[in-house]
Amino acid sequence: MLVALLALAIYVLLPQLGDFRSSWQQLQHPALDWTALAIALSFGTYLAAAATYYLLALKPLRYGRTVLVQLAAMFINRLLPAGIGALGANYAYLRHSKHSSGQAAGIVAFNNLLGFAGHSLLVGGTLLAFRGQLQSINKPALSHGLAAWAVAAVMIVLIIAIVAGRERFRRTAADVKQQFQTYGQRPFRTSSALLSSIALTLCNVLALYACAQAFSVHLAFSTVLIIFTFGISLGTAVPTPGGLGGFEAGLVAGFVAYHVPNSTALAAALLYRLISYWLALLAGSVAFVICDRRRLLQT
Repeated sequence: MLVALLALAIYVLLPQLGDFRSSWQQLQHPALDWTALAIALSFGTYLAAAATYYLLALKPLRYGRTVLVQLAAMFINRLLPAGIGALGANYAYLRHSKHSSGQAAGIVAFNNLLGFAGHSLLVGGTLLAFRGQLQSINKPALSHGLAAWAVAAVMIVLIIAIVAGRERFRRTAADVKQQFQTYGQRPFRTSSALLSSIALTLCNVLALYACAQAFSVHLAFSTVLIIFTFGISLGTAVPTPGGLGGFEAGLVAGFVAYHVPNSTALAAALLYRLISYWLALLAGSVAFVICDRRRLLQT
């Protein structure tokens, strides 16, 4: 499958070599202030992710250690498709922190549910606040995004089933259901976790916005949000580690749809992925070694 995807990518990208050359030239001279802001915002996503797990946990967690685990989880996530790495790493960390298998699976599932809800609320709220820009939004991209999120939700259920084991799935599912009811009795922590999940998405979108500004691409925040949603949807649908290839293609297609030149769109997308993927891969590898030595990802 990966070979077929690579062949398709070569077929599509070879005619664009001229744009690659121009993009590479632009990529060597981004605005440093906007690039630094994008790096800071990208790091903010790990702070927000750690805050969400910290608030959802049923046993005490150390926030600094949880941030380290999120960095390590993203490193593993860059090596496996469809977010499997982050799900497994966080499950192992919660088990290490004295949560039962049902509790750990429930927290991971609820975290991803909040991620979907937070992203949807952010998109819906932004579109309502900027109704005047609805005419320029690519509506098919939104429908593809919802479909990809639905696929991701199914994947979460499947991962929980695999982690828990088929013979214990019914018992784990019952624990998860009971745990979801527990969150209803903790409205402050649950709503705070939702806000931190929204903050995670917001940091990602603002980082992409900063990368676009680094190449003098002046788009509204709502437009960048739609472009990000389209990119992450394709990245989720493509069975490559970290959505590699699909995410970049979605971002470029989104920028081009809003009349950004091909070479500049590619440069902005590559800068964003250089920061959020490759730089995170480097930092995450260090975090993973530290977590491994401290046995934080061992149940």
